[in-house]
Amino acid sequence: MPRKFILSLTIFLVLILTVALVVGCAPKEKVDKGEESVSEEPVKGGTFNAFLMEPVTLDAAHSQESEGIQVAKQIYDGLVDYEPETMELTAAMAESWEPNEDASAWTFTLKKGVKFHNGRECKAEDFVYSWSRVASKDTASEVAYHLSPIKGFNDCQEGKADILEGVKAIDDYTLEVSLEYSYAEFPVTVGHPVFSPVPKEEIEKWGDEFSEHPVGTGPFAFVEWKHDQHITIERFNNYYDGEAYLDKVAFKIFADEETAFLEFEAGNLDDCQIPLGRIKETQDKYGERALINPMLGIYYYGLNMEAEPWKDNVELRKAINYAIHRAIITDTVWEGSRVAATGIVPAGIPGFKEDAMPYMFDQPKARELLEEAGYPGGKGLPELVLGYNTGAGHDKVAQAIQAQAEEVDIEFDIAGYEWGTYLDKIQSKEITFFRLGWLADYPTMDNFLYPMFHSENAGADNMTYYKNSDVDEKLIEARKETDEAKRRELYQEIEQIVLEDATIVPIAFYKTNRVIGENVCAYTRTAMDDTSYEFVWLSK
Repeated sequence: MPRKFILSLTIFLVLILTVALVVGCAPKEKVDKGEESVSEEPVKGGTFNAFLMEPVTLDAAHSQESEGIQVAKQIYDGLVDYEPETMELTAAMAESWEPNEDASAWTFTLKKGVKFHNGRECKAEDFVYSWSRVASKDTASEVAYHLSPIKGFNDCQEGKADILEGVKAIDDYTLEVSLEYSYAEFPVTVGHPVFSPVPKEEIEKWGDEFSEHPVGTGPFAFVEWKHDQHITIERFNNYYDGEAYLDKVAFKIFADEETAFLEFEAGNLDDCQIPLGRIKETQDKYGERALINPMLGIYYYGLNMEAEPWKDNVELRKAINYAIHRAIITDTVWEGSRVAATGIVPAGIPGFKEDAMPYMFDQPKARELLEEAGYPGGKGLPELVLGYNTGAGHDKVAQAIQAQAEEVDIEFDIAGYEWGTYLDKIQSKEITFFRLGWLADYPTMDNFLYPMFHSENAGADNMTYYKNSDVDEKLIEARKETDEAKRRELYQEIEQIVLEDATIVPIAFYKTNRVIGENVCAYTRTAMDDTSYEFVWLSK
């Protein structure tokens, strides 16, 4: 199978990306497949109790936020996946894929015998239906833009078509995808849950309530979702890639990390997020079971570009960027469990540029820019409120940055909200200064720049409502570029433009921040901060 367009991407990631190690009693690979000899045989059975905060949705078409995606990746499968340790592109439901001469069309050959959880075989036509559903105006998918390179996408978005023109089922096991332009990295993108097939009959049965009764082709089938309590999934015994070891995964839902951590220490959770303030203590106590490893993600503050005082005031936006001492935040508040951001795209992504942004801590520069913005010494600055989602230590970060900003006469209040409510307030523009994070959907520069900064995504993943026609044009130009070196240069140029416009305040690059129980085996927390629970097992 020709993979010349992605080979160097894979090599780069394998060479430089340090990801979460496989921790526990056995390696990730299933022993019954004969892939490795281990000292202790994996055993089937048991329920894994996992930490989670309340998701917004479990519908693949609306897979926008991290909590829901963690569960969605267990319920749904797509054409491709990413190897948990290296992020290498791997086959999932696709047996193979290959481009035409200029990578403007891709042909995927599907594996036979793949079953939905309702027992029906999944075929190429299910992808046509599912992708068309995502693209449909009526679905109003927040992440439909992932399909925007496909021919006919705009017609579906505008309600002019019901079927995505560029997706065709040549036969039951051959899917042909025609794009609006050459796109060498297209196969890398289709590992996102939004590309997962769903059965039409289940959508018709449940309608808008499909999120409460999701059906996919993944290693685990949905059992129930008791809101603010738990989501339970169980092993799908007809999974095409071999049965999982665990009987069930119970995602226990908590409003905050501190409460969840107490439950972990009491033996009621098998994995948990480590709360701020307890990183070093947890590392000392649990050793290698505390997972603190680099991730493909950025923690940032967003500034709404359609709201005052941010609108048309780049000097004010830059002043905030210069006011923050990122290293102090990462070393003290986060106890070294984050890395001070040096740009938008994190290390580990092919094309990462060291020290991409100029915004190092510089208080005199911040004061100078504040004066140029029309607020000398902070005089006349309107009342500002920084919003954040509660329950994950974001209040401590906000307090530290609030104090740093005050030193250069930029004052603002802080306010916390429950996650779902918080997203609604940002998207409705009720909150115009806010904390968010971006974790890679797939390991490319495009995935950090296109979703967050292309104007067509304004109000979706582009939460700052940033609109720059030059950036829009260059993003499409970069996608079309089949020469990898030239493509990276274009993306680096785009990153520089966005940084100069200062629509966000990059704070830190993420690290995994997890701890697991002593009987948890073959557990991997990936560089995209998820776990493939089909490989995990519990020792007796």
